[in-house]
Amino acid sequence: MLEGLFVTPAATAIREALAGCEGKLAVIGNAKLASALAEGREVVAVGIPARAAKSLPGTLDDLSSVADRSLAAVVAIDARDVDEWLRVVRDGGRLVLVDRGTGRGHAAGASTVALCAGLIEIEQRHIGRVVVTSGIVKHL
Repeated sequence: MLEGLFVTPAATAIREALAGCEGKLAVIGNAKLASALAEGREVVAVGIPARAAKSLPGTLDDLSSVADRSLAAVVAIDARDVDEWLRVVRDGGRLVLVDRGTGRGHAAGASTVALCAGLIEIEQRHIGRVVVTSGIVKHL
């Protein structure tokens, strides 16, 4: 039940972060968020439990089968494997990191991850304790 309270406001902030970003996106680790973002957009859920995967077509265990620079965006909960996510996002695409942390400084931590990943035009949106950090991927 608490998961549903998280998804709706976070999905709104993520849609704002994805404004103008056209094409297929991957949502890492959250089936409800993948479903919420699928309205009018092609979404592949990655790394979700098998039970949840039954209700979402085309789910993947990981991104290893996704071609380099083939996705418009990756939306991920709690940053872990940023290098792999950057690999699959095309130049000019978006990386959106959703942090549900409750500790002090989690917004600064998300900014650090985004900066170290080399994202440009970084933005943060705060929804209660949730921080949505987004940026544009620039491959050199």
